[in-house]
Parts: sequence; C-alpha cells; structure tokens
Amino acid sequence: MGRANEIGAVWRGSVLALLLGLASPAVGQPGQAVKGPALAHGVFVASPEQPEDVVPEAQLNAYVAAVGRELAYVYLTNNWFRDRAFPAEQVARVRARGATPFIRLMLRSSDEEAVRPDPLFPLQVIIAGQFDDDLRAWGAAAGRVDGPVYAEYGTEVNGSWFAWNARWNGETAGAAQFVQAYRRMAKLVREGGGSNVRWVFHVAAQDDPPVRWNTLESYYPGGDVISVLGVSAYGAQSPLDAPEDLLSLRAQLDDVMPRLSALAPSKPALLLEFGSARGAAVAPEAWAGAALKDLTDGRWPSLRGFSWWDSAWAIDDDPRHDTEMRVETQPALAAIFRRFLVGAGVTERLNLTPSSPQTSSSAQEAP
Repeated sequence: MGRANEIGAVWRGSVLALLLGLASPAVGQPGQAVKGPALAHGVFVASPEQPEDVVPEAQLNAYVAAVGRELAYVYLTNNWFRDRAFPAEQVARVRARGATPFIRLMLRSSDEEAVRPDPLFPLQVIIAGQFDDDLRAWGAAAGRVDGPVYAEYGTEVNGSWFAWNARWNGETAGAAQFVQAYRRMAKLVREGGGSNVRWVFHVAAQDDPPVRWNTLESYYPGGDVISVLGVSAYGAQSPLDAPEDLLSLRAQLDDVMPRLSALAPSKPALLLEFGSARGAAVAPEAWAGAALKDLTDGRWPSLRGFSWWDSAWAIDDDPRHDTEMRVETQPALAAIFRRFLVGAGVTERLNLTPSSPQTSSSAQEAP
C-alpha cells in the first residue's frame, strides 16, 4: 500500500468480521499441522528518517533480531521520482543476506496519494514509448544480477490511491491501458537483458472503489507475463482508524484468495504487504497473532510467503497520531512473531515453483 498520505485506503467492513477473525479459540498458539507448503519469511523495512528506497541494513538486522528468524526475501521500493536506475546496491545487499529481492517498480512523480493522473508517468506516456530507453537500461542492470529478481509494476492496482488505477485513466478504458503498459514494460526489460526478471501482479485485497471497471481481474497482464500473484491486506493503518473500519486478515484473504486462484490457478501467491498499527482499537499483537495463526496453519494453500510492512510514518503534526508498525519497537508484537516464526510453517527459503510464466496455445503474446 502507498504510505504517508495514502492512508485513505482503510478496508471497509464490519466489526463482526474482525471479531470473528480474532476470536478463534486457537489464536496465540502456533498451528500443529501445515496444510500447504511452508511459507517464505519476508519483510519490507522503512523508517521516517530516510526515504523508503534506502532499505536500511540496520533496520533489517533489528527486525530479524526481534523476530528470531532470517529472511527468504526482502520487499523494496524503486521510486522513479528519485532515481530511474535499477537499485543495484540495495539488491546486492539483499542477496548478500541470502535473500531474494522483490522490487516495487514505482513509476510515479511523488509518494503522495493520487488525486489526478500522474503528471510524469501516466499510462498513455508509458505506452507511447517515452520511457523505453530507461526500461531497457533497467533490464540491462537487472540482467547482471546472478539469480532471479522479482519485480512488480502497478502496486495495488485496484486501489485508487495510486495513479495507475483506472479511476485516473478513463475508468472503463483504464484497466486495458494498464495491461498494455505493463506488458510493454516487461517486454522492454527483457529486451534490455533482464531475462532473469520475474513479474508479479500485486493487488489490494479489496477493490476500491468496488465498481465494475475496477475489478482486480480486469487488470491482469496475462499468464505469459506474470509469474507470481501478490496481495496486500492491512488491519489498522493509523491509531485514528475507527473499529468499524477494520478487518482481520482472515476476512480479507478469505474473500480475495479464491478470486486470485480462479484468475490464475497455476500461479503461486505471496502476501506482500500486511500490518497493523500500534495504538488502534485492536492491538497489533492481537491482529498479527490471528493473522500468523491462519498463515502458519496453511489456511490459504496457494500462498507461498508473507512480508510484514515494518515501517512508521507521520499522519499529521500530532505525534500521537503517528503510524507505527515496526516489530522491533514493540516487544509484545515481536513476541508474537517469535512464537509463530519458529515452527515448521515458516521457512527461510523461497519456493515459487512454477517460477516462470506459463504459456499455452491461447496465451496472449507480449507486445
């Protein structure tokens, strides 16, 4: 999810759904049986003191120390309003840890919540080829990495807080433009030498707005391009969130995972973003405890991993309203993570078989 001023995407739902998700008799205890594959342990790290693109090594170390488990993958941001170059330094550090990099390729002009089409990187301009050279250069640098690199464009595309959402691109026409732009980007990265880049289709757990032109299914770039599905699902995103606006992870994934499985049955999925803020109506350790219980019990068999949004940011000028999701700053939350991450349901190895796009006689060809 977009951070800082992108708080408007709080999930809508009932308190009843939240309470059902948190009131399981076994909440707080690791599961005894794993129904699906062990889940790869990942994280996104950022702090208010520096841009989210930095991927601070000290914070990675602090998170790992707090939860007591090393990482299978690290989720990171490449904001093009700061630098259009492939994030080679950050990727090298991630790989040096023995982890796999997952890159949010963010063609946007700022990290503010979208209120209009992006002035620098609108879909039509991408389609017209204005950034072809940049994308080929990005692919050339990615190709020099010894191993797979996972990348996504259009993070949480079915959420209107980002400018690649159809709301800012003609509504009905917007989803088709997104597909065209995504496929063009994948083609150019490959042409530049990035044959090791595996593409991720990342959606929000709920369509926002929930209208026909904004269904997650309408944005899918095609199984010949996409290797992995990704989803975001949050509890409280601010201490100011009203209880009636919160949903458990179970309520959200029970809704979206069948849709993703129907859309792309052969694709593995990752919970790329999840988290809940300190100081809200539901304590983050309670929300995370219920979430991790369901995850490690294998409730959603197509999921292959999860990554907590280990970050903090200001909401306004009152520090009491700041959002704090960093596990390493919250001993009770860290204790929940340690309890669940030690079991057989979690692994430090990433298994995304099949790890490359599946083609068939009916598959759409990349442009």
